[in-house]
Amino acid sequence: MPLTPQELETLHACLRALRVRVGGAVSDRLHRHGLELHEDAALPNRREDTDDDAAAESATTMDIAHVARDAEELAVVDAALARIAAGDYGECVDCGEDIARERLSANPSAARCTECQERSERAAMVARRTRA
Repeated sequence: MPLTPQELETLHACLRALRVRVGGAVSDRLHRHGLELHEDAALPNRREDTDDDAAAESATTMDIAHVARDAEELAVVDAALARIAAGDYGECVDCGEDIARERLSANPSAARCTECQERSERAAMVARRTRA
């Protein structure tokens, strides 16, 4: 059963708030070391924080992982917002069936129904094992 206009608006508001929060986290991480202008955004030079090269490298790796994770989450949220704009939000991108309200309430950026998401995750796991 399709979402009601009220449900759609509530989920749309959740997605917009999530985008602001995640975008703010990326901005904070990139401007944490005092640079204010967008063109000055960068990860901090961790070698300035310590004389331990291994600790600096580990901190840099963590910074990169956090930004990559947040950028991926932003892309997923933006895709959900685009589906709202296109009028096909709440439909599974794989099978076209409605995504359960409960799933969308728990994860407003969900693009697949539970069954298709499980199938996608299993395929990704097999692909990772095959590469290893």
